[in-house]
Amino acid sequence: MTEELERKCVWTGKVLSKTELLRFVVLKNGTCLPDFNKKIDGRGFYLSNSKQLLNDLMTKKKPLNKILHKDVIMSEDMPQVVEQILRKKATDSINLARKAGDLVLGFEKVKECIKKGKAAFVILASDAGADGKQKIAEIAGETETFTLFDVETLSQTLNRENTVYLVVKKSSIGTMVRLALMRYQTYLNM
Repeated sequence: MTEELERKCVWTGKVLSKTELLRFVVLKNGTCLPDFNKKIDGRGFYLSNSKQLLNDLMTKKKPLNKILHKDVIMSEDMPQVVEQILRKKATDSINLARKAGDLVLGFEKVKECIKKGKAAFVILASDAGADGKQKIAEIAGETETFTLFDVETLSQTLNRENTVYLVVKKSSIGTMVRLALMRYQTYLNM
C-alpha cells in the first residue's frame, strides 16, 4: 500500500487504506456530509467504514468538534444515509457489470461459469432456497460469495423477475463490483 492511499480515521486513530474508510466533508457552515466521490468543497476527514462506529459516534456529545477544532453538525440519521449510499453504489455496480457483459444470471449458467473458472465471485439472494444455496456453495468451493440483497432487490436492480443466482466474471469491472460490495458488507458488519 502506498502512503497516498492511506488515511487516518479521526475517531479510532487507525491508519487504513482509503477503501477501508469513509470520507466526510465539513462545509463552511459546519454541516457534515458524506463525500465518497471526493467532489464536495470543504474540510475532509475520514472515519473507519463501520455502521457501528458511526452509530457510536452519534451517541457522543459533539465528539467531532474537539477532534476537528470546529463546530460540526452531523445529521442524526447519518448512519442510515451512509448505508443507503453504499447500498446504491453496490447495486449500481452490479447493474454496470450486466451492461458490460460481465454478469451471468440463472442457476445453470452460474453453475457453468463457476465450473469453467470464469467466476470472480458469486452473488446469491439472501432469501434463496436452502437447497439452491447449498448446491451453489458446493460448486463454488472457495469462490467468494455475497448474500447482501434479497430476490426483490436483485430483481429491481437488474429489471428482471426472480433474480436469485448471479456470477460476476473475472474482469476489471468485476474488481470494481467486488470493491463496492465489500464496502457495503464491511459497513454493515463492522
